[in-house]
Amino acid sequence: MVLSHKHFTATAFVLHPNYDKILLHWHKKVNEWLPPGGHIENNEIPEEAVIREVYEESGLSIKLFSNKDLFKKIDPVKELEKPESILLEPIDDPKEGKHFHIDMIYFAEAINPEGLKSGWLWVKEQDLIKKRKIKSLEGKYKSPPNDVIILAINCINKRRKNGN
Repeated sequence: MVLSHKHFTATAFVLHPNYDKILLHWHKKVNEWLPPGGHIENNEIPEEAVIREVYEESGLSIKLFSNKDLFKKIDPVKELEKPESILLEPIDDPKEGKHFHIDMIYFAEAINPEGLKSGWLWVKEQDLIKKRKIKSLEGKYKSPPNDVIILAINCINKRRKNGN
């Protein structure tokens, strides 16, 4: 039995400060509408990776919704931000071949929505709920994948409910 390689990644569902839009972009390699994220580098914790990836890709600074339950810090132990979910995603990369991403999913809010780089867009909650097709810069029309829609709507609902 051959085991596929597994990479640790971190993804953020970034909420616009008005609480009704999620940040997505057309990912050319996989032909899907996806939120920002990427690989966790050596000596990096997942929350650092997701903040870095969002900034590098979109130009936005973010604040994670806190998922800390027990304690903020008891020296020398520090509780990390807990992901909303951890997904095992099959990847078929033309260069690296088939492998899996173990993806830490975080919910976050944009601090500087005006700093958004081109190629990114804010997708309205109603467009996600209705699974509307979105036009890419290449002229392709496609709805985001179901997992993206479910997580995006959950992000919006959690922020509205908790307001933290």
